[in-house]
Amino acid sequence: MAKPDFLVIGAMKCATSTICAYLEDHAEVFMVPNADPNFFSYDENWAKGADWYGRFFEARGNEKLCGEGSNHYAHHAMYPRSAERIAEFCPETKLIYIVRHPVQRIIASWIQKRVDRGDQAPPTLDGVVLENPDPFVSESLYWRQISRYRAHFPDDRIFIGFMEDLKADGPAFMARLCAFLDITPTEALERPHVNPSAGKRVPSELYTTVRRLPGVKAFARLMPKGPKQWLRKQFFSTKLDERPAFSLTVLAKLEAELAPDTAALLAYCGKPADYWRFETI
Repeated sequence: MAKPDFLVIGAMKCATSTICAYLEDHAEVFMVPNADPNFFSYDENWAKGADWYGRFFEARGNEKLCGEGSNHYAHHAMYPRSAERIAEFCPETKLIYIVRHPVQRIIASWIQKRVDRGDQAPPTLDGVVLENPDPFVSESLYWRQISRYRAHFPDDRIFIGFMEDLKADGPAFMARLCAFLDITPTEALERPHVNPSAGKRVPSELYTTVRRLPGVKAFARLMPKGPKQWLRKQFFSTKLDERPAFSLTVLAKLEAELAPDTAALLAYCGKPADYWRFETI
């Protein structure tokens, strides 16, 4: 039965795709490519059983380690059984958890979900906090998320990495990660950052307004994909040349909710209390 030696459990939009790509390039690692199996988070996938999950590792050769990355593993609010399922299925596995400034992560997550799912995400950034906080804000409560895993796994099998450190000195970051996994340090990081938010086109508020008009959704379903994509790009989307920002009122609300959790994580990781500054967002 195939079982992973390590899992990249999140957090979403914290360079986890980049970390997975670097590990995929490592000669001693088999990394499930271009897939988020979400075996332990999605009830329907867990119900498919170990044989279904094992198929993701069928292409493994003689690599020393195998692993996979699924960001939803570290989103307890929406997938509350992931940690206990991992502990049950592969109790000896190692866990890799990547974090970044919690507000910046929320912004990047909103951009990604707005691009991927349109109106399943709020049309404005402030709406993330005021209308639909659970899928966004809770995932930035890093200490709460990783504490679920610390209840099942010893600290020496949990790697917490900071995206800011990766950006500042990628080789040094990967050297620490490779030491954690007990594999040879990588000599070069050949890939650029994977799936950055900068430059993406986000459905505009006009897109949301028009879709709420009677009959528009039915008409859109009948329209060929090509013309529909052209209209969306030309008239109903905005290219993010500048990073969006929360209003000061909503940012203050976010800081009040995130600050205690953030302080606990930074203290545990030996980071300065002001490592992430809310007033600079």
